[in-house]
Amino acid sequence: MLMDKIEVLIESRVKGSDCTHCFVVPGSENMIDLVHPLTGRTVIYGRTLKDVREEPGYETAELMLVDDFLREKAARQDTPITWEETSEEKFHEMLEVLPPAAMSNGGFLVGEPWDHHALTGAPRYAAYKQINDQYYAASRPLTKREFKEEVQS
Repeated sequence: MLMDKIEVLIESRVKGSDCTHCFVVPGSENMIDLVHPLTGRTVIYGRTLKDVREEPGYETAELMLVDDFLREKAARQDTPITWEETSEEKFHEMLEVLPPAAMSNGGFLVGEPWDHHALTGAPRYAAYKQINDQYYAASRPLTKREFKEEVQS
């Protein structure tokens, strides 16, 4: 009984920054959960790796360093940017859905972030541009810095 109370006290005081490990399905875009540094269980539900692997879709879950997960995710996010042709209708639909997050030289970022960069935390947005009568969509979300580089080149 006393040990249960101590464990609850310990778990309630952990901060995300205290957690160095996580459970993750290799290659996935999201962590399953952070791992408590003292208990070795998930922070949210107190599950072991064995418990996590019993959940559908998590059968191949592994223990991983948070920093390694973030570096791997960032590498997947930082693939080369290519521009794929899209329709004028799609271009204008995305331009009008929200006020753009940025606009320059015939291009724009859709006004709400698609996600955030795993290492920097910078928001990343769907990007579109027009060159003469051709319309293009970026192959992946861009940060504002990447967008500026892309539309100025």
